[in-house]
Amino acid sequence: MVGGMSSAKAALESDTRVLAFEAGRKHKIRVNTISAGPLRSRAAKAIGFIDMMIDYSLANAPLQKELSAEEVGNAAAFLASPLASAITGAVVYVDNGLNAMGVGVDSPSICGS
Repeated sequence: MVGGMSSAKAALESDTRVLAFEAGRKHKIRVNTISAGPLRSRAAKAIGFIDMMIDYSLANAPLQKELSAEEVGNAAAFLASPLASAITGAVVYVDNGLNAMGVGVDSPSICGS
C-alpha cells in the first residue's frame, strides 16, 4: 500500500490484541477495531487518490460495489452492542472482502484489461 498504510494497518491489528488483553483483564472492557475499505468522503479526498483506490476495490473485491459510511457504522453498532458481548481483540474488515483477495486473478492490474 502507498504511504505506509500497510505498516499502519499491521500496527492497528497488534495494538487491538494488546489493548483487548490489558483492558479486558483489568477493566472487563472489550476492544475491537474496524478496518474499513476505501470510502468516498470529504476527508478521503484530501489524500488525493481515493478515486483510484475505490476503482481498485470495485475491480478486485468479491462484492463489487462502493462501500458506504452506513455499512461501516452498522459494523460499529454491532460491535458496541450486546450481540458482540464475547468478541474482543478482533479486527473486523468492512471492505467488501478486499482484505481477503490480495490481487484478483482477473484484475485489470494484472490482465491489463
